[in-house]
Amino acid sequence: MLGVAAALMAFGLLGETSNSASAAAAPVAQCNNDTASNVGGQGISCTVTIENHVTGGGTIDAAAPSRVTVTRCTGAAGPIGAGAGTCATTITTSAEPATQVQQCNGSGNGGGGVVICSVTVTNTFSTSPVSAATPATIYQCIGSEITGTGAPGSCTPANTPGVNSVSAATVGQCNGSGNGGTSVGFICTVSGQSTTTAALAVHIDQCNGSANGGGALLTCTATVTNVIAPSTATPTATSSSVPTTPTVSPTPGTSTPGPGATSTPTGTPPSATTTRTATPTAPATGSPTPALTPPAGTTPLVPRPPATGNAGGEGAGGASQAFILLLGIASIGLLAAGVRVVSRRSSR
Repeated sequence: MLGVAAALMAFGLLGETSNSASAAAAPVAQCNNDTASNVGGQGISCTVTIENHVTGGGTIDAAAPSRVTVTRCTGAAGPIGAGAGTCATTITTSAEPATQVQQCNGSGNGGGGVVICSVTVTNTFSTSPVSAATPATIYQCIGSEITGTGAPGSCTPANTPGVNSVSAATVGQCNGSGNGGTSVGFICTVSGQSTTTAALAVHIDQCNGSANGGGALLTCTATVTNVIAPSTATPTATSSSVPTTPTVSPTPGTSTPGPGATSTPTGTPPSATTTRTATPTAPATGSPTPALTPPAGTTPLVPRPPATGNAGGEGAGGASQAFILLLGIASIGLLAAGVRVVSRRSSR
């Protein structure tokens, strides 16, 4: 067991020589074989967050470089366990994707030591990766004691069948750790949403050979996510046309009455009353015409009043009135002629 721990510590020292993410070949390395944390009652807490923006083939996306954020906190075990301590954060960018992480290996091995470390890697592809994403492979908690008298430990999920080493796994953590005889806590977790793709393979190596002092606390987590960037295309706006009612222009020189308007005919209607007067003509003789006296027992003829009615009302009614008038005139003439004849015969 000591040989395994020594080998892991040597590996951690090798990784500690570089803490830059300036090239894809160089791992992001921090908090490995930390001397201060290997003293009893001391702790260490470290985090790594990587954001890679790449093409479908896994090369860096020209639109954005990779961004790496690392935080390191050191101090006494109590404050570190409570989320405090002396912390420093560094943010760097890289012209190449950052795909390897080495942290918290061979650290926190003093009695009552505390080791709390986490890694989060997000690969955002501008298009679908050339190789489909599959569940991340796991190799963890091998050669570790997780059943101390304090709090029972846990490692989730189970290791990936066929993966037999840290270097062969997407995440290899918590191996050869927590062997102090009394465990305050031992929790190692790989997020269930973690995936891997051959287009941009990621490797996380953390918390191996650590927290081996009595009464130590070890908590390490890892997450690897591969996503496709949402489309930035602007949707084409669909115009909505509203049918309009065509306006009919009136014919020049005419007007269009508004709603409710009534039309009034123009012009002067024909006169409602037509008056006709018949004047009798006296016989053309040299002798004066005696006054006509109707015979006894007869009713004198009285001309009817003028006919009234519509224009053109000289239909049957108008013609009848005119005929009666003429008939009366003729009768008067015949009476006058008869009187003259009688007078002549009497004078003889």
